[in-house]
Amino acid sequence: MTRSHRRRPVRAALMALALPAALGIAGCTGQQTADPQAGTAGRGQTLAELTSSLDDIEGLTFSDVGGSEPNVKGNTGFTVRVALDPTYELVDPAALVDFLVEAAWSVDDGPMPNTTIEIAYLGVPGDDVDLGAAAQQSGWLAPEARTRQVAPNGYSMATVPVADYAVDQGVPETVDRLGPWPGEAPAVPGGLTAPREE
Repeated sequence: MTRSHRRRPVRAALMALALPAALGIAGCTGQQTADPQAGTAGRGQTLAELTSSLDDIEGLTFSDVGGSEPNVKGNTGFTVRVALDPTYELVDPAALVDFLVEAAWSVDDGPMPNTTIEIAYLGVPGDDVDLGAAAQQSGWLAPEARTRQVAPNGYSMATVPVADYAVDQGVPETVDRLGPWPGEAPAVPGGLTAPREE
């Protein structure tokens, strides 16, 4: 009996010390965010929400929309492939680039793009729509940036640098223009396309 009476104060003291320590640890872990990149998560949209909004744009078909997993260097990007229905014409290429860059930056259920947002466009031969030139016109590419010429089949591409890579590529204003990741999901602009006149 004497032994048990001696141990009880020791046990009580240990319990008294252990409980606040456990609560302190729980309190600390509760304040941590699961993903340090997702500081503003919730303002953007999911990839499924983006693809649903793209489906509503008349005359354009989108494919291979999504971000890439980090490579060995931790680099990630985002790709959008878009093709024009030959019965339509792309009225405002610059507005399309603006929308797709901002939309890609708003996707919050994948890795944050930290290198480029690549938009590959297959237009109608003869229209001569140059998405790289449209990206320069919109200020996403530096004026001196080299872009590919429009291919004979109507293919062109805009490769827009984002995050720190935008600073390296001479468009530091992109960082402020896009803001923290993920950005707000942009509304689909009207008047991007129109039925082609015979």
